[in-house]
Parts: sequence; C-alpha cells; structure tokens
Amino acid sequence: MDTSLQVRLASDRDVAYIVSLIDRVQKQLTASGSLQIIGPLPHALVAEFVAMEAAFVFESPAGLLGSVFVQPATPESCPNLISWQLTACDLHPWFLQTLALEPEQQGRGLGFHFLSGVRALVAQRDPQANIILDCWAGNTKLRTFYTRAGFTLHGEFIEKDHWLAVFVQSAASR
Repeated sequence: MDTSLQVRLASDRDVAYIVSLIDRVQKQLTASGSLQIIGPLPHALVAEFVAMEAAFVFESPAGLLGSVFVQPATPESCPNLISWQLTACDLHPWFLQTLALEPEQQGRGLGFHFLSGVRALVAQRDPQANIILDCWAGNTKLRTFYTRAGFTLHGEFIEKDHWLAVFVQSAASR
C-alpha cells in the first residue's frame, strides 16, 4: 500500500466529516440512478460507531478520503448472518458496511488501498476474522470492485423487496 495513504480508527473529530461524506456519496449514487442506499446517517449513530472503535477513515497527507464501519458480527448484532448461512463458530465474522470514498476520488484505485488497510487492521484485532459485506445485487460496478479486491461472492439473498449480493474475504488474506 502507498505509505502516504493511511487507514486509522476514526476519532470524535471525524464524526462530522463522516456524516457529510455519506451525504455526498448518497447524492452521487442517487444522481447516477443507483438504488444503493447508504445514508443519510445521523450524527449520533456515527458517533456510536466511533465510540465502539468500529469506524475507520482513509486519509492522505492532503486530507481525508473516505470512511467505513467494520465490527465483529453475531447473529444478534447482524441477524442476516443466519439467512446468509454465515454463523459457523469458526468464521469470526466482521461486518463491513457503508464504505464511502470522496466522489471525486472514486475510480482511481484508492478503494483497493482502503480495503487493504482495513483488512490489515481487522487482522491485527482478530487474525481469524472473515470480513463480510453486502451490496445491492444489481450494482454490477460495485460487485466487480469487491471481486477485484479479493472478496468471494458467497451468494445472493432476498431482503424485503430487493436482492443483496453477499461477499466474504479472510482478513488475513493479502
């Protein structure tokens, strides 16, 4: 990974940035015709992720570039694990959600650096962790990105009125 790009735990001073970023990314998604919904997110919810050490930011020397939430998952905290058949006790699931990059920085390969840094931090916390994420099954661009980033499609699952594509990757993989 480019050493000028860093992934770190988000702090209280990053909460307003994350809320604003999610709003900008959601506006871009909506404008492009995507049905993917990642926000808006309330300030209090983002602050809660930060307090739980489940929020990460991606930064360069010039400033912040993105954010993501990643935390250990249980069937209680993430009930979809059951319907996704991802409850094996040796799985050590960590759920990744709300991955966002600054709209003007997208398409430059930075997402791969971001995910690599997140994977390394998760592996430090839990070397046996498997990172699980989902996206709207119709978002072929995002599905291609996750596959190119080393995630394996676990399956497609119905959620309310739409389909989700669920991906898995070992945090220890390189």
